[in-house]
Amino acid sequence: MRGKSALALAMVLLTVPAAAAERLQVPQLAGWKVVTGVVDRAGEATDLIPASETPETWTRRATVQGFRGVGLTVAGFLDQVVAKTAEVCDGAAAGPASLGTVSGAEAGSRTVACGSYKGDGRGSYTLYYAIRGREAFYVVSRSWRGAPFAVGTVPVPAPELAEWAAWVHGLDLCDTRDANRPCR
Repeated sequence: MRGKSALALAMVLLTVPAAAAERLQVPQLAGWKVVTGVVDRAGEATDLIPASETPETWTRRATVQGFRGVGLTVAGFLDQVVAKTAEVCDGAAAGPASLGTVSGAEAGSRTVACGSYKGDGRGSYTLYYAIRGREAFYVVSRSWRGAPFAVGTVPVPAPELAEWAAWVHGLDLCDTRDANRPCR
């Protein structure tokens, strides 16, 4: 029961700082479990994987993060992710950034591919979604990890990518102080 409560808490509301009225609301992932959760002065982070996987051998992962004091723009963050991935991957590539707003806040997404991670040789493909809130900078990602793949290849099946997109489109940034951004 404790694990279910942690999952529900992690997936429904991410609040930074603790007394803040701004909250990132994240759709639940049925059949997933929390594998790490960290809260410190810099913010909060929660990693989830399918219940049937382990932290060492995961092939799918969702990460929800909220950071305090981050001066980056959403576009700057998404560009930084691409640059950092290129440093540790052979065959790194990225789709174009898609920029817009969520609940009036600056937001954007980008897919980043790592054909072969220099550390273990596995490939990864990640959808990053960032939101610059009033009180924190939020980053939500969905990742696939598996066999290495060639540049230009998308290793994630199209229906799964559609599910990822639907999940991030379910994100909401609410604020208990703002009647135009109510929390569910």
